Amino acid sequence: MSKIPAITGLYPVLSLVFLSMLCLMFAFEFGKQVLNPSMTLWESHTITIVFTSILAVVILYFPLRTSYLQQQKIEEVLALGEDAREKVRKSEMQYRSFMESAEDSIYAVDPDCRYLLINTRHLERMGLSAQAYAGRSYAEFHSPEDTMVFEGQVKKIVETKKAVQDEYEQDGRYYVRKLNPVIDPRDNRVVAVTVISSDITVQKLDRKNLELINQKLNLMNDITRHDILQLTALSSLLALAGGQSEEPVTKNYLLRSESAIGTIQSQILFARDYQNIGVESPKWQNIAETIRRVSPPPKPASVTIDGSCAGWEIYADPLLEKVFFNLMENSVRYSGPVPEIRFSAREEQGQLVLLCEDNGPGVPDENKEKIFLRGFGRNTGLGLFLIKGILGITGITIRENGIAGKGGRFEITVPRGAFRPVAAGS
Repeated sequence: MSKIPAITGLYPVLSLVFLSMLCLMFAFEFGKQVLNPSMTLWESHTITIVFTSILAVVILYFPLRTSYLQQQKIEEVLALGEDAREKVRKSEMQYRSFMESAEDSIYAVDPDCRYLLINTRHLERMGLSAQAYAGRSYAEFHSPEDTMVFEGQVKKIVETKKAVQDEYEQDGRYYVRKLNPVIDPRDNRVVAVTVISSDITVQKLDRKNLELINQKLNLMNDITRHDILQLTALSSLLALAGGQSEEPVTKNYLLRSESAIGTIQSQILFARDYQNIGVESPKWQNIAETIRRVSPPPKPASVTIDGSCAGWEIYADPLLEKVFFNLMENSVRYSGPVPEIRFSAREEQGQLVLLCEDNGPGVPDENKEKIFLRGFGRNTGLGLFLIKGILGITGITIRENGIAGKGGRFEITVPRGAFRPVAAGS
């Protein structure tokens, strides 16, 4: 960095000072001789030299000192400016390096949707050169429909200062793009919008193929189950045969066959329910209303739904009714002659806790975790396993934490974001 010669600007001033001093010296010498003719030449020159030296120091010191200080400030400002330019240059290089190394299309536009910069990936996708987009607008390279959507998104970002994400199709390929605001910290104003566009064609096609495969498998399973469930007719025939048989051994075999058929039917129905977990998107469901929709247990029971349940909705798989049905069926199966079941809910530490309590024998401590395993239990061992799978779709957990001998107590914990108060008027 070259220095600016501060003394150059003082040349006219110094010339004027020099001429002024000559004039003063001449006037001073003339005045001395007039006022004191007897003064010797040596005395006159000595006084003049001392006087002019002091005058010169006074006259020149302040301009030169000011010039020096200005020179120092100029050099400091230039040094800071050079550092700032170097930082900006390095920052720009890093940003450009990031843009060019990314596999995604990246570009930036101003609030009027004029291009500010585009990485090579996006230029290749659009078939443009680096000079072709300079000062051009988004509308010049896209259809009116696409432009209207994009301009609406940019306008929304400028107003809200929040990012926007969407999916779109172009030339038979699918993309997801995220638009991020660039905010000037000095006035908190959006000065540009950076767009990152990713090609998700492969993922999109894979998802469609997977959906098609699932549809075919579901159809095959439905047909298979429909055929296998003809076991109902076989069960009826075995029951008739058992009623007409007088042979104790034969009758026992027929009863055991009928029981085996019942187990197979239960497993087939479980497979149907388990297959449907996650097929449909989760939805918000009122706890109390969902419990009331459940068919009553096969054995008479007292089911109480506490008022605390009516005030909450939870975000769960549409098979939530199966959860409550299996809980009630489980309580009825293991409870005494008159089962009592009570549902209640409470908010606790940012989570919603839903309780299902009964007056049955409860669960021994060593079995509290095992009861949710497939096949564990005296019956099919599938009900609680199914419950855990249905709830797990949206991050809801279940555990048994009752006291053995004092009744069963199932605690369902709904995480933050998966529950909300029932809206007024709903």
